[in-house]
Amino acid sequence: MFKLPEGFDVESKNRSLEEAPPEEVLRWAIEFFGAQLCMSTSFQLGGMVLLDMLSKLQRELPKPERVPVLFIDTGFHFPETLEFAKQVRERYDLNFITLEPVIEREVFKQIYGDDQLYFRNPTECCRINKVEPMERALAGYVAQVAALRRDTSPDRANIPILEKRTDGVFKLYPLARMTRDELKKYLMTHDVPKHPLHDRGYKSIGCFPECCTQPVGEHAPERAGRWTGTGKSECGLHLVGKQRQAQDFSI
Repeated sequence: MFKLPEGFDVESKNRSLEEAPPEEVLRWAIEFFGAQLCMSTSFQLGGMVLLDMLSKLQRELPKPERVPVLFIDTGFHFPETLEFAKQVRERYDLNFITLEPVIEREVFKQIYGDDQLYFRNPTECCRINKVEPMERALAGYVAQVAALRRDTSPDRANIPILEKRTDGVFKLYPLARMTRDELKKYLMTHDVPKHPLHDRGYKSIGCFPECCTQPVGEHAPERAGRWTGTGKSECGLHLVGKQRQAQDFSI
């Protein structure tokens, strides 16, 4: 059972982490939260930077203590994403765990009439296929590392390095201060593989339906290709405990 040290203050710790390099933020998280820490990834630029950093840090740790890396297989990923995920698993000796929706695909079709809920209600589709699987998994951890950055969208412009959800789960964003160009430089310098769709105009990569992910070109805002024309900018994974009640995901 994880217990916070007496006198631990989130705001104070967040201030101390603000100027720390991402590797040091990640190292602190591993040492502080131990077996109660997990990382999530979608194998995009930031995710690959974090995976590379984690792989180097974990060489110092015995295998049973290695941080679980959670990937949500929504059932709607681009084939390129699934193939790239396979290649990354083969390259990095990390503790990858695949999460899946609680509703099987055929049952999903029976409930919603077809396989295209993403057109009619993309928020509900995300809730079922992305948010619920992650929330179910997070019930077993105290803290989650994710690759969110401040320069990707107005919704993320003020994210802290460390935050605490209303249900007590901690979120850590070691890359919050990094820019897209800095991510690319890291990938090149450290010979880290890059998702192939990034070179085809996809700046942010989600599920394959056009209403969810579109290529936008290098000079467009980073999340311009997500849910284009719907007014939606987030799947909801990072709104839990902030803009909606934590762990409220009954289906």
